[in-house]
Amino acid sequence: KMTIDKIGKEYFSKNESDIIDFQWTNNFGLKVTISTWENVEKQIGIKYEFSRFNGFRYLDEGDFSGYWDSPDFKNGFHLFRIIKGGWKSGEVTQNGILDISRAVDELNEFFISTTNGCLTVLAYEKPTITEIELKYE
Repeated sequence: KMTIDKIGKEYFSKNESDIIDFQWTNNFGLKVTISTWENVEKQIGIKYEFSRFNGFRYLDEGDFSGYWDSPDFKNGFHLFRIIKGGWKSGEVTQNGILDISRAVDELNEFFISTTNGCLTVLAYEKPTITEIELKYE
């Protein structure tokens, strides 16, 4: 059983959403941009910026079926803090994987959810969240 917190605001969830960009650098941390829908007609971007993190993983939404079994994810939110039951707290079955991250109480697990790609981030603080205009050429 998962325990989660929804973070940010709820968006229109009937249209497709996806991770459209992510960048990682030693100096600036991890930046993740998704496309989503503000309403039935207006597509927007959301940028999440994690300044201090230990790791991340990107997978297709189909590889997170254990998450989707929880009704807490069936909404228009895109960012969640996984308090219990996710990657850090027991999802890994291979011996020796995530031993350091599990031992750090201050390290949080965040889940960026879209109808396509999804990203799990192990970070110390929740990210800054900025809505941006998407420009397609």
